[in-house]
Amino acid sequence: MKHFGLGTMVAVLVLISMFSLAKASDVRVVSIGPLTTRTLTFNLNQGQRFSGSLSISGGSGNDIDFWVTNSVGATILNLGRVSQGRQFAFTADRDGGYTLHFGNTFSLISTKTVTLTYDVALDWSAPTVLGISPYALLAIVLAAVIIVVGVLVIVRISRKDKKKTTQPLPPPG
Repeated sequence: MKHFGLGTMVAVLVLISMFSLAKASDVRVVSIGPLTTRTLTFNLNQGQRFSGSLSISGGSGNDIDFWVTNSVGATILNLGRVSQGRQFAFTADRDGGYTLHFGNTFSLISTKTVTLTYDVALDWSAPTVLGISPYALLAIVLAAVIIVVGVLVIVRISRKDKKKTTQPLPPPG
């Protein structure tokens, strides 16, 4: 039974380490009236990767204009007119707010609905600790803990097996 407890502990540590580094996609829904533009702003650090997909509905063409500006207002991505949907990605070139622009200025009567599904990747270029990214350092520490626990489990099992084989047999009775 004790082996099962240690094995379970190792499995839990592995799962915790995997989920601590994983991130699920986020979803935002934006409604854009006729002759208007809506925006969403995300604060990013330099080097972070923003990837997403657009799904557009409404009007005769299910379309919008889409572009992204960085923290100083420069356009870093311009997909132009997007119909139905599209995937996109960009990497932050500096720290600050990145604005996603959804334009429906060409439509006189149709409201459009945009579903944005997106991920922001871990910032592997974050400030370092001892020359190592904090995320890489976390992964190293978690891996070391898992290895140490695994070694302790193996040592404990081998000691129990050795103890069983070195005990004298009981006298026949």
